[in-house]
Amino acid sequence: MEFGETRPESVGGIMREVLDDRLAPHMTANQRAATAWYRANGDRERRHTMGVFLKASRVRGAAPVLGVYVDSHAMATDFGVNKDLYLARLANIGFEASGIEFLISRKPRRSTDAPRERRSTAPTELPALDEAERQRVEELVCDLPESLRESVSKAVTLSLRREKLQGTKNAEER
Repeated sequence: MEFGETRPESVGGIMREVLDDRLAPHMTANQRAATAWYRANGDRERRHTMGVFLKASRVRGAAPVLGVYVDSHAMATDFGVNKDLYLARLANIGFEASGIEFLISRKPRRSTDAPRERRSTAPTELPALDEAERQRVEELVCDLPESLRESVSKAVTLSLRREKLQGTKNAEER
């Protein structure tokens, strides 16, 4: 890169830097935890998160436990299966937590004007991953510590299988 040239940067990246530098020193630990949770995760997690807090670990000297209030039992179960993935995502952005607990919020979810689709209660069989997709999972987890590799691999595999199912459903609806 030559003098005077600029690299393209996302507005979000620049805003994060400004917020981190200027606001972080004035934020409470719970506010920093919530910021980390929302930054590390996607739209699905944001949509179902009702609140985030920190609590002291039972192990002396360990990082705090992240508590996440979600809007339903189904989301608490679903997110709970992926605990190790969420811990890895948080660690990736520099936020250390010794564990995550998903709790059901007592506050009702704000209603939306859009009608909800009825969902069947019968469990849906997730499609299997093909060889290329399984190889991709292996590549994604190869740099993780051995203690996390297996559980994160399972979480990523389930996530990809769910995405594959959604893609199939969307194609059938067209």
